[in-house]
Amino acid sequence: MRRNNLFWGIVIIIAGILLLLNQLGLIPGNFWGIFWPLILIALGLWFLFGTTIFRQAAKQENLTVPLEGASEAEIELDHGAGRLRVSGLSGGADLLNGSFYGGAEQALTRQGGRAYLVLKAPFERSWFFPPMGRPDTLDWTLNINQDIPLKLILKTGASESVLDLSNLKVTDLEIETGASSNQVTMPANAGFTRASIHAGAASIKVRLPEGVAGRIRLQGALTGNNIDTRRFPPSAGGYETPGFDSAANRVEIAIEAGVGSIDVR
Repeated sequence: MRRNNLFWGIVIIIAGILLLLNQLGLIPGNFWGIFWPLILIALGLWFLFGTTIFRQAAKQENLTVPLEGASEAEIELDHGAGRLRVSGLSGGADLLNGSFYGGAEQALTRQGGRAYLVLKAPFERSWFFPPMGRPDTLDWTLNINQDIPLKLILKTGASESVLDLSNLKVTDLEIETGASSNQVTMPANAGFTRASIHAGAASIKVRLPEGVAGRIRLQGALTGNNIDTRRFPPSAGGYETPGFDSAANRVEIAIEAGVGSIDVR
């Protein structure tokens, strides 16, 4: 059984038991209302203390992928539980470089002027929720060439992700994540960027650089939404910068989250 399925199976069972007890009046107050915040707090404690304590036990690998004349790229990051940081790499002959605590498995193909790169967490360390007391934590810090158009796909589990894409030419962004904390700064000069974020129990903070227009669509069953309506006034189906269609740099964002908070500015 995959460990991420095991984790969510346990969460669903506990949630069902608590909901039943609440319906029977055996739990005073609305405990269901604080269940998911407690899950997010537990994850936050893990990010603060668990990864710091056990990171040194994990093996560090340094990786460099040469550009080799590629004029565009598709990069997929299949990250497990831990920390992930992404930022831009100015010029040079590399498509990507970085350090990977816990290791990374690489698959690279090239077709014409397009490079296809997949970086995966080793199977034994791709746990959806890392256990305390084991050196399985993943901590990836990587830099991506900011001079070529990119499609960027991120798949994470119980993770803390800080994605500074402000200097990257990301035209397509796809994020699939579970119980996680995510900070995403969108591209500043990529022309048109289409972003799709699908999350479970997550905190999602999205920042658009000054001068970048935004069109935002949200779906969430139990999410708290905080949108800068001065910059992105309400529109049919969501929020949108006036003059979005004619803006030189614009980002169209679709966010779907089960539980948590969504903050867009």
